[in-house]
Amino acid sequence: MSGTLAVDIGQTGFRLRVDDGDVVDTSLGVTALTDDDQVRTLAHRISERVPTAARPARIGVGLSGFVEGSDAPATLAALLQDSLGARRVVVAADAVTAFLGTVGTRLGTVAICGTGTAALGIGADTAPRRIDARGYLLGDFGSGFWIGQRGLQAALDAQDGRGGPTTLSDRARRLGSASDIYIQAMGSTPPPKYVAEFAPDVLAAAGEGDAVAVGIVRAAATELARTIRAARIAVGPVGLTGGLVRSPLFVDEIRAALGRADVPVDELLVRADAALEGARVIAEDVTIRSAFAGLIAVKE
Repeated sequence: MSGTLAVDIGQTGFRLRVDDGDVVDTSLGVTALTDDDQVRTLAHRISERVPTAARPARIGVGLSGFVEGSDAPATLAALLQDSLGARRVVVAADAVTAFLGTVGTRLGTVAICGTGTAALGIGADTAPRRIDARGYLLGDFGSGFWIGQRGLQAALDAQDGRGGPTTLSDRARRLGSASDIYIQAMGSTPPPKYVAEFAPDVLAAAGEGDAVAVGIVRAAATELARTIRAARIAVGPVGLTGGLVRSPLFVDEIRAALGRADVPVDELLVRADAALEGARVIAEDVTIRSAFAGLIAVKE
């Protein structure tokens, strides 16, 4: 038995990798773990996707929907240890693995810019500060879901004559009629998936100068800047990770929004795929656990 299994669980899917092997993707995501059946299902799905020959000694998991005080993270850690036989399993909030994969072990702040949103600030001799991480119903301000929702709303408003013209209306027509969009959005599994998948269309339209799309993207960046400012408790780099930061336009808008929010950023670290590296670090480095108290569960 050797090696490390790193797992990144988001709202619309999870990815895993053993050491430097290939990344395995699946469409099962987590918006919240609210009962034991959900935890068991997730543990089973992770275990069955691990390559047959792999026998990881350590497992690190970054978990979207990590709730402080919930038993779910510890239960997931125990189930993974039982099924895979690892000596050590660490389940951490996805903001923790995002932080380690972008900022590393320095003081600073990170923001996840994916289907959902969370920010985490780490300072010296103080508890970590996690902001947002509320899910698509109560938060995720500036996220892929947030952008996609407003983009689809604007597209449908334009079609109905309720809103101004926008090329988003043309982009939405590839999804079908207004009724088709309604049915798909309401029936999406997991719930944010379908709506969040329209976010790249909004970013593309903004890049082409569509005024409505530009307004949505700029507003999303402003929301993320507010979240980062609230999380920031120490001078240091700001890390950005998640699928949205593959868009240079969006990164530029966040940089500008941080300036407007009076958040000095001497070093902006943009790493779209940071979470798996962060999951590896949290599994292997036992010395950093105290910095993330309350946001990790350990089984060893």
